[in-house]
Amino acid sequence: AVAEARRRRPGACPRERRRRPPRRAVDHQACQGAEAGGVLTHRQALPKEAFLSFADLVEATLPVAALSYPWLTKDHPDPRGANLARVARALKALTGGIMRLGVFWDFGSLHQHPDPPNGVLRTEAQNALFKQGLGCLGTLYSHPHTYVLRLTSFPDGHKAEDQAEGTNVAKYFDRGWCATENAWASLTKSGYLSLDLGKMRAGKEYNWDSLTDDCTQDGGRRPPLLPSAFAAELESKSFTNGKDDKPLVKQLYEDAFEEQFGKATVLNYEGLDWGGAEAAQLAEVLASGAAPRLELLYLSGNQIGDEGCKALAAALKEGAAPRLETLWLRGNKIGDEGWKALAAALKEGAAPSLKARVDNPRQPELVAVCEERGIELRRF
Repeated sequence: AVAEARRRRPGACPRERRRRPPRRAVDHQACQGAEAGGVLTHRQALPKEAFLSFADLVEATLPVAALSYPWLTKDHPDPRGANLARVARALKALTGGIMRLGVFWDFGSLHQHPDPPNGVLRTEAQNALFKQGLGCLGTLYSHPHTYVLRLTSFPDGHKAEDQAEGTNVAKYFDRGWCATENAWASLTKSGYLSLDLGKMRAGKEYNWDSLTDDCTQDGGRRPPLLPSAFAAELESKSFTNGKDDKPLVKQLYEDAFEEQFGKATVLNYEGLDWGGAEAAQLAEVLASGAAPRLELLYLSGNQIGDEGCKALAAALKEGAAPRLETLWLRGNKIGDEGWKALAAALKEGAAPSLKARVDNPRQPELVAVCEERGIELRRF
């Protein structure tokens, strides 16, 4: 199984103590009707067998995937089942080696208004559960071991100009909730757990490896944002109910940021095609003191050059990641100037716990300070 083969159990369910969860994970098998032209219905109309139990998810450590996508109409997110069909293709690939997988799909997992045009809305009790469920989303999307499946493109045939008045027709990256879910998925999660299903190719038969390759191409994800930077970006995003939702998601993002970075001991940002700007953004997060327990930082296989290395060195010099033991930077584009900046920071006592580095140790100042401090330099 994927979860067993990876040892870190990607997609494992975040452990909870709630007996009556405000949100429920849909069994991925309930989505397979999409291949026959099915359409997902709202939570209240789904049969009991469509859901996975708390015991299924936690005790069996089944993988969990959270879906991030723009609703296509005001009252139904996917009235033709076009997005469901795309999700079903991805789930088929992800579950190639496992029997079951839990899916968080807001329409089927949170209580909805059953028939808004005819005045059939959530009950008071359901509304309370809905709001409670919203408050849990930050942990679900940002958890380091859940998949996030992002539908960043509209399905074929969908036209914004055909939608009813009042419908949010903004694209994925311009929508408030989508931007928030994308930002949650960009915190401490490994790149292969945040998949852009908008990059799936029509007609291609996918397995786990090929799906991951296609859906993480061109980096697949951005660096994490400080809560203040996220709040600033959010001002330009589109919300259907911005008055209530905007302050809510700002707080949820800040909570998730503090939760995930506060406990992170390993950050794996390998092979994401990050350059100097992305390295500087990560350095800003680390310099804020957000990752006090960080021990291993993997940045290999990116496009980081001298300026990015300088930014990281400056962050370490300011006291970022005081417990950092291993820093992987091989396979980047760092030159003599960048290595000198890192050597100077280490010379001044940056990263006091650093024990090992992985790169090509030919820069004399770097070699000298590592030998002086007893930092291992591994040759590749």
